[in-house]
Amino acid sequence: MKKIYLIPIMLLFLSACSNTSSNIEEIMESFPHPESTKIIYQEQIDDHQIVIYQDETGFRVGYKKQDDKTWTHTSNGDINPEDGFDWVMNNNPTVPITLFGGTITNEDITTVLIKQKTMEKEATIIETDDGLRYWFVTFNTLEDSDPGEPDPLKIEAFDKNGNVLWKDGVYEDGYYSGVTAN
Repeated sequence: MKKIYLIPIMLLFLSACSNTSSNIEEIMESFPHPESTKIIYQEQIDDHQIVIYQDETGFRVGYKKQDDKTWTHTSNGDINPEDGFDWVMNNNPTVPITLFGGTITNEDITTVLIKQKTMEKEATIIETDDGLRYWFVTFNTLEDSDPGEPDPLKIEAFDKNGNVLWKDGVYEDGYYSGVTAN
């Protein structure tokens, strides 16, 4: 009797393995540099898929809506950023999502926030088996600044005590990008 249950389970497992393999092949075909691409992380979220990867140009994040055939990719970021933090984005008007991602090499950074005019989101931080850390977050839209006002977008990285260790954006005293005094 137990053998009867084992066969469907094995078929389900084999089917899942072949779907994953073909999914990776599909992803690789749409990458800018497939021959040098190493997939770091991938996740299915609701009706879209996020892929964090590295290629010969650096770090990138890819996005694909479930029904679409093509992937959208961020520009390339630094894999080993001098300031301990790096970010990239893709805000393509033909894609229904704004995508941010980056690399974290400063071990004190525990939280990343992306702030817009009326909304903010905490990024998902992932750590690979070899100790590398990356982050990503998506928004349904990127808010425009009010006429005559500076861009409201801010990217901030915090330590466990809530101190800002790195930031990028226009603040009261002007534009700032990089490590803070903390």
